[in-house]
Amino acid sequence: MKPAGSVSAKYSNLGSDIRVWSRTVEIRVAIFLASFARSGAFVYHVHSMPREAVVDSRQEILRTAGRLFQQRGYDATSMNDVAAALKLSKGGLYHHFQSKDEILFEIMNHAMELTQERVIAPVRSIVGAEERLRALIHLHLEVVLSPRDREITVMLHENHPLPPALRKRINARKKEYIHFVENLIADVQNQAQKSARPSKGAVSPRAAAFALLGMINWIYQWYKPEGELQANNLIPQFTALVFGGILA
Repeated sequence: MKPAGSVSAKYSNLGSDIRVWSRTVEIRVAIFLASFARSGAFVYHVHSMPREAVVDSRQEILRTAGRLFQQRGYDATSMNDVAAALKLSKGGLYHHFQSKDEILFEIMNHAMELTQERVIAPVRSIVGAEERLRALIHLHLEVVLSPRDREITVMLHENHPLPPALRKRINARKKEYIHFVENLIADVQNQAQKSARPSKGAVSPRAAAFALLGMINWIYQWYKPEGELQANNLIPQFTALVFGGILA
């Protein structure tokens, strides 16, 4: 049997050897990583990061989902389909949106924001009622025909799958816009009554507002970018139809 001191010395030497070996490994790893970085391999690694690390977050997801909903229908499009179209993992998609309902709501909410920003706000700054209505028709048509936002505006007609609470919020914003158009048409009719061309008032402002918005929002069903009817000739024709009706 070996003396206790001999065993203790052996393990002490072993521990020292392990520390030396560990330090050697650390130094070699550090040298390897430094040379690896100098070679440019780290740069390649950064540029090869997963798509979710560089995706333009929520707006790109909403635009892609809107296109898929338009092409396939809301019910036929899954979260997996949206993630695949974006080259995202499903977890990457759920990092931004918790459900398909949330995506649909945000698409519709974004469409209403576009209407506020590109139609309502500019129209409010115009003085005359007739000029405001002409501008509204022009600007609303431009939003609907915009190639960049067409998928977004189309989704305004897909609010039926939304849960009741979210559907109520979207419908409230739609009603605000309808009332805005209705009041504008009433102003035009009142202005005409005071001018040299009074109208008979056969068309109510509410009926005219529904007709105008339905006419413009339905364009996506038949519009073709390469077709004969384009924004430059649709705008004057729609304007003539509206004014011919409300001032008849």
